[in-house]
Amino acid sequence: MSELEARVNRDNPNPRLACVLALDTSSSMGFMPESQRPPIEELNDGFELFCQELSKDDIARKRVEVEVITFGDVAQVAMDFQEARDLAPRRFQAVGGTPMGAALNLAADELDRQKAAYKSSDLNYFCPWLFVLTDGQPTDGDVFTSAAKRVADLEAENHLNVFPIGIGDRADMQSLALISRRRSPVKLRGLSFKEFFIWLSNSLGTASRSKEPDRGEDGEPVRSGEQVALPPPADWMQVSM
Repeated sequence: MSELEARVNRDNPNPRLACVLALDTSSSMGFMPESQRPPIEELNDGFELFCQELSKDDIARKRVEVEVITFGDVAQVAMDFQEARDLAPRRFQAVGGTPMGAALNLAADELDRQKAAYKSSDLNYFCPWLFVLTDGQPTDGDVFTSAAKRVADLEAENHLNVFPIGIGDRADMQSLALISRRRSPVKLRGLSFKEFFIWLSNSLGTASRSKEPDRGEDGEPVRSGEQVALPPPADWMQVSM
């Protein structure tokens, strides 16, 4: 079996929706005033709920594939692409800086490999999703600048859907705005990670039920997931931005 074929379950003929969660796990995610839980703990609880909710959806659990990339100290794949039915909770640790640019490049590379694996296995797929959650600002300078342009260009060419999300008052919303030309970054209301992950689970379920996209000459979907009507995010999104 080739490296590409090993990335997917060929016994599952369903079309796939790949979703990468790029999560800030820098040291600032571990700090919070006394009597309050640090953001990293709320993130961990929210991700656990996300795994539970997504696995309950009969369609999404076979069509949605999730990968987790963390960026704190270094950008790394914390969880390889898995079908939603195989997702298991993971506890992330807060450490280091915020190499957001490295995380964006890694996410783009991983999605390229996953799409190549789908094509190699003759599997249809929807336009992938990339969620970027951070409570700070990128610490890798020029790497972030070039990576942000790379991701924004992919979205502009309908190869990707990007969702930039800030956590708390220290989140650099101006930097987040550079990674998407379709969506302005939004801010999490307080530490509403559970509400966000429930919304994300519902949204992935909705998208996975949409009509399978037609293919362009390059094999890429020509109908973007952007056109899918997503549930309103009012319960987790901060009102004032």
